[in-house]
Amino acid sequence: MCDDWDEGDTGSATTNNDWQNSFKDRTRGGRGGRRNDGNRNSSNSNWRDRNPQNSSNERSQGWGEDNGSSSALTMNVDSQYLGRIIGRGGSKVNELQDQSGARIKVNREDSTVVISGSQEAQDKAKELIDEVLNSSDNRRGGGNSRYGGNSSYGGNSSYGGNSSYGGNNSYGGNNSYGGNRNNQESFTSSDMSSVNELVNQPAPLIDWDSINKQHEEYQIKRLASLPPMIKDFYEEDPEIANMSIEEVENYRLESNNIQVGYVFKDTGRKPIPNPVKTFEQAFKNYPDILTEIYKQGFSKPSPIQCQAWPILLGGQDMIGISQTGSGKTLAFLLPALIHIDSQPIPRSQRGGPNCLVLAPTRELALQIEKEVSKYSYRGIKSVCVYGGGDRKSQMNICKKGVEIIIATPGRLNDLCAAEVIDVSSVTYLVLDEADRMLDMGFEPQIRKTLLDVRPDRQTIMTSATWPEGVRRLAQSYMCNPVQVFIGTLDLAACHSVTQVIEMMDEEEKQERLVEFLTSMGENHKAIVFVGRKTRADDIASEMALRNICVQTLHGDREQADREQALADLQSGEVNILIATDVASRGIDIQDVTHIINYDFPRNIEEYVHRVGRTGRAGKTGTAISYFTRKDWGSAKELIPILEEAGQEVPEEIVSMAERYEAMKERREREGGDRRGGGGGRGGGRGGRRDDGWGSGGGFGGGGFGDGGRRNKW
Repeated sequence: MCDDWDEGDTGSATTNNDWQNSFKDRTRGGRGGRRNDGNRNSSNSNWRDRNPQNSSNERSQGWGEDNGSSSALTMNVDSQYLGRIIGRGGSKVNELQDQSGARIKVNREDSTVVISGSQEAQDKAKELIDEVLNSSDNRRGGGNSRYGGNSSYGGNSSYGGNSSYGGNNSYGGNNSYGGNRNNQESFTSSDMSSVNELVNQPAPLIDWDSINKQHEEYQIKRLASLPPMIKDFYEEDPEIANMSIEEVENYRLESNNIQVGYVFKDTGRKPIPNPVKTFEQAFKNYPDILTEIYKQGFSKPSPIQCQAWPILLGGQDMIGISQTGSGKTLAFLLPALIHIDSQPIPRSQRGGPNCLVLAPTRELALQIEKEVSKYSYRGIKSVCVYGGGDRKSQMNICKKGVEIIIATPGRLNDLCAAEVIDVSSVTYLVLDEADRMLDMGFEPQIRKTLLDVRPDRQTIMTSATWPEGVRRLAQSYMCNPVQVFIGTLDLAACHSVTQVIEMMDEEEKQERLVEFLTSMGENHKAIVFVGRKTRADDIASEMALRNICVQTLHGDREQADREQALADLQSGEVNILIATDVASRGIDIQDVTHIINYDFPRNIEEYVHRVGRTGRAGKTGTAISYFTRKDWGSAKELIPILEEAGQEVPEEIVSMAERYEAMKERREREGGDRRGGGGGRGGGRGGRRDDGWGSGGGFGGGGFGDGGRRNKW
């Protein structure tokens, strides 16, 4: 047996045999129709006898008897299929040799496969290779041609009668692209009429009502087969229950304007519970939970926790919308611990985790796991599974049994496909930072995961914004959810952060950053956000040359390096982190005093999340944004963010927003997004039209020309 196969090893045939059987009929059939795998008779098969008297016919097929011996077969295979025969690292060809007992050698130079051994072993090897190639053909749509017969571009098919494109010769006598033209099937005009009748038949109508009814019946049966589940554990404190409507409204207003209400349906709704004021009012029946809360040193619930805990302990679905750093994680975590511990089925019999938390990034997933680890409750175990981590270690922990899984969508689907995680036992589902997951394109993975989660689960969705995509996801997978939002549904940044906008040219950014970093105090910490990974590395290198100690965080760094970067900033080993938006969500680093938007974000939501990395847990911070000409498209959306937070709005920002809107209106009137060309920065003449910055030059062609009607800003 040959044990050293490799895709890169073309090797050479071990014999001098040269009788061949071409598979061009098979490989050239990939352009149309379906393959007729059942038609394997002697006139059309790609495998031939070894009988020397058939050698002339066999040679016309590409299979032939070897000049020196009849003990080996040589097969011509299209080069695109050789990889399937070899397999990864030679695994497939070794498997074929083990199964057949024959020796199989693949030669990439002339695209041949040589089979040697006993006749029985060769027959078995041919059969196995044929199966491999048949599966390849079926995937490529090859084989049975739509033009008639059993093959495309040759084989036992012609394009009409006994001739292709006239006469008795199809592309050269009896051999069409190397195939045998004997026993040709005639494709006549009557056949074409039959085909046309089939093609012109209207597609059958789909009875969607019937399908939906069947689906509803299936869901009812599925629910009936699931183990029992309890979701309502809330016992309202008498003081809270006796609050008047006016008292409730005043308390919500004082607690950062808590707004709460149902989102979708208008019937069958439970009354929304009143907000709690203390930890004891929410968890008086769970002293172990209270003990864990007191260990963390909290004095009172945050606004979203006040309203979320009564809703979640009551078993209702909830959408929590609040600024970053407002305590959303603890709002869904503590009810999850009670939910897991209070189910009627013993943990050993549940068959999998009860709580699943989906997060958009590995950093946020690890942050949630860190928060879970702070609260030891009744032996509940958790695991964080994410791409870039040790997959084997994650699998081993899952196999030992856990109650809480914190996961990124990609790695979760991976472990579900490997049957390591069974999400059918999940009864408490959390989609954390749902807007970010949709922005990152995780909606297909989320929907795939939710197919296997029981439909009567309790679902919680948290978000910092309320875009259309999040609404659609909530409507699809939540049951009459209660929406709790703090402040306003309009996008808003933290009021504890001072926002500063600095106008400058692109080339001025680096020196301005160096100037700021060198003037930082010893107790200051700063995160510098950039738009690209390469930019982060470039700035870090420049800072190193200037003896400024920094760390970097972006998606191209190894997971261990990313964790170390966060740990260094957290511990104070370094005070400056250069990061992409991977650090803008859910990363809770203590005492970050400054945020620098070196590159202004592409959308205003990311601006809000970046700003939210400072001014957390009641502290204050400063966010400085370097704003250049190329950012003028964000000026209009930035203005209300600054105004809502009571920040100063530079006149240049207002002017830029007006010019940008005027430019858009002008383009709409003139039709098309034509951009000026030609001239370079400072005086180009190539632009044909005024783009708002200057009539010469335009954005597209060569910068901002001197010929414009407006000043620098």
